[in-house]
Amino acid sequence: MTSAQVIRSISEARPVLRKLWRSEATVGSIHTLGALHSAHGELIKRSAAENDQTIVTVYPNKIQLFEGCVYQYDLDADIDLAEQCGATLVIASTDAEMYPPDYTTYIDQGDRAHRLNSSIFDYASRGQVTGAIRWISLCRPTASYFGMKDIEQSLLVERAVADLLIDCEIRHVPCVRDRQTGIPISSRLRFLPPERLREVGAVYWALESGRRAILAGTTDTDTLLAGIREHLANNLSTFDIVYLTLVDATDFHPIESARLPFILHCAITDGSLTHFDGLCIRTNDELTNSPEAIWLETSPNRSTAP
Repeated sequence: MTSAQVIRSISEARPVLRKLWRSEATVGSIHTLGALHSAHGELIKRSAAENDQTIVTVYPNKIQLFEGCVYQYDLDADIDLAEQCGATLVIASTDAEMYPPDYTTYIDQGDRAHRLNSSIFDYASRGQVTGAIRWISLCRPTASYFGMKDIEQSLLVERAVADLLIDCEIRHVPCVRDRQTGIPISSRLRFLPPERLREVGAVYWALESGRRAILAGTTDTDTLLAGIREHLANNLSTFDIVYLTLVDATDFHPIESARLPFILHCAITDGSLTHFDGLCIRTNDELTNSPEAIWLETSPNRSTAP
């Protein structure tokens, strides 16, 4: 394992990045909030396999977190996991450097950025996409890797890169899931006990029941969602449904019947934790076989390297 170069500020990263660009190496990037886990590891490993150099950024992007949030992460542990998975450069930063008092520029993507996750947290998509575009603009990677756990973010970043004429390919990596429960591997869920993780996993299996219903010929949205709600009602005990929706996969507006491409998406909450999950189905193959997932045997609430 080759040690990654670690830089703890953007100002120090700039000359290193300029040297990297002059080398004409292919560069992959993964942009994280910290608290890296095995799903991040899959993104890093994929980039390392496809590029000469892999950059991992670690910064709890405050504009996508609720006010007063203290995001828990261990930078040294994150650096260690990134190195194990093939990162060659790790860049960290701080609020003072990322968002000085005179900071004013945000990405506005209209109504589509206020649906799905952002229908609950109206600042989330703007913060996620703005943060991602800033890192991509700094690092200038050949390709940047986003997991399809966060469907909204992954697709909106791709849209922003295209609209802003940024020369970077956005690679959508299949959602990384725990084989036992079906839940997406997530730092948000890492402190839940096993019995509650199984409850959260019911969302995925309920959405899968919806996909199978569509495949069998049920396309009316109301009928479809009623069936999924019944599945959830039988499996949720400490969480309540916030929303369950079927939307177009281009701009996330609700649709009256299932037609490709579409997203089945659900949010549940226990009053303090909100969990999102979804299926982005764009092809007949994904409708028939389900969107590709990366299945892991490891415990979903361990932030260790795979």
